[in-house]
Amino acid sequence: MSNEPLALPSAKMGVLVAQKKHRVYARWFFVALGIFVILVGAANIFSRAFEYIGGADATRTAFQPLGMLGSNQSQGGFESPLANVSLVASTTPITPTRIKIPSIGVDANIENVGKKEDGSMETPKSFQNVGWYTLGPKPGAAGNAVMAGHVNNALTTAGVFQHLSDVRVGDYITVSDTSGKTLIYVATQTAQYNLETAPTADIFTQTGSSQLVLITCDGVWDAEAHSYSKRLVVYAKLTNK
Repeated sequence: MSNEPLALPSAKMGVLVAQKKHRVYARWFFVALGIFVILVGAANIFSRAFEYIGGADATRTAFQPLGMLGSNQSQGGFESPLANVSLVASTTPITPTRIKIPSIGVDANIENVGKKEDGSMETPKSFQNVGWYTLGPKPGAAGNAVMAGHVNNALTTAGVFQHLSDVRVGDYITVSDTSGKTLIYVATQTAQYNLETAPTADIFTQTGSSQLVLITCDGVWDAEAHSYSKRLVVYAKLTNK
């Protein structure tokens, strides 16, 4: 019988190697677990600190997806529609030259308009501009400052108020003058009226609280009358926020 050892030593070595591997794996597992715990703890601390500084809603606002942002958020990103407005915000009447409706991406020049020969309100010459009815109150004064914009040309050209129907109660609207003085409005109501029965006296009132009234076409295109059958009206109240 041979005195040479059997093949057990190699088997023993295999066991030792396996044990070493298990120890290495276990060591890395606990290292990874430790890192995970540290990261979770850091995230929790960061979240609490962020809420302490910015308020209870700060974390949700900063990290929620763009598609879940409120209607008062700018469509171009996270910037508030009122960013930098507070520096020049006003509640006194102004002669408007620019209007912004962040929720629908409107940032347009304002034209001065009056009456047509038939007594109706003129419309802006440019499809990309908004017309302010200068025979009525100024924005910030008592009564309704009325502005109108095209929805489209009944074909393929989009107007400045193409998406006015998407404005919701609570959306912000700002109107500014050449000096940068800005009035801040918040939408309170939207309504659709038949062209013949619209409450024009209420829409164009020059008394009462200061409001902004935005008008565009709606309904069905009447080729014979060269006009849409209805009017969409958005009412907004002046705020000093």
